[in-house]
Amino acid sequence: MKFRTETRRRPVEHTVDGITHQINKPYTQRVPVLPADWDSRAIKAASALVLVLTLVAIVWSTVSIGALLQGGAGYAAAVLFDVSWLTVLILEWLGRFDPAKREFARNMGFGLVAITAGAIFWHGWLLDSIALAVVGAAVSVIAKALWMAIFKHVEKPLSDEDRQWVDAELSKANAKLAVAGVRRRAAVAEVQARAEILAAEKLLSQLDDDANTAEQIVDEEPVPALASPNTVRKPVEAAPSITELARQQITAGASNKEAAEEILRVRPDANPESVQATVRREARRINGPYL
Repeated sequence: MKFRTETRRRPVEHTVDGITHQINKPYTQRVPVLPADWDSRAIKAASALVLVLTLVAIVWSTVSIGALLQGGAGYAAAVLFDVSWLTVLILEWLGRFDPAKREFARNMGFGLVAITAGAIFWHGWLLDSIALAVVGAAVSVIAKALWMAIFKHVEKPLSDEDRQWVDAELSKANAKLAVAGVRRRAAVAEVQARAEILAAEKLLSQLDDDANTAEQIVDEEPVPALASPNTVRKPVEAAPSITELARQQITAGASNKEAAEEILRVRPDANPESVQATVRREARRINGPYL
């Protein structure tokens, strides 16, 4: 077994002039060197070679399908086939622990490769070149088969019990993600609701201020006519204002509707809308904004 020397540090106490502190003191230690993982290197090399072959197949299929579709936008359609095939290869790798997802991606890959190979064969056939048709189609098929071989080699089979355990863990994690998403949407809805409530309260406050201004104008007493010298002046009792009547009714426990009806009975000359607005305003001031 091979070894290598590493420099490490460990805390030790160091005293100077009677004062002790902890410092990190370097020391050397021999550690074993792991042998080269040739299996991992081999699978990486194989994946690199298959990737190169896949790029060749992509270029070939792009040129063939683009030419088959008269160029221009036909090359865009060819790229669509190639990107789709690479996408399902990635999905097949990501679904290696889920048989259903892996099988769906694999079958979809078969279909895409069949369409691509058929288009390449058709292009070669139109060019009266059987060799070009067969070889071109075979490149995509071989690339797909090699990827299947690599996936089969690195695949880690799970027993039925282990697969159920993995499914349970994934279900638990997905449930947490779902709860987090619901809570996030609920928080957003709560913030929007509070904003709308504040906006509504501000609007009601503005309406009450306008109603109060109108009430003050209505409550202004007309200037009495000048009495003749022989007229005996009698003291005129001022009628209670709508605000005072509203406070009396709310303090006595009347509801907003009852208070408004009683005020209109006492003050039939008052504006019903102004009376209702004043009652609501005084009710909020006396009972609180949320009652």
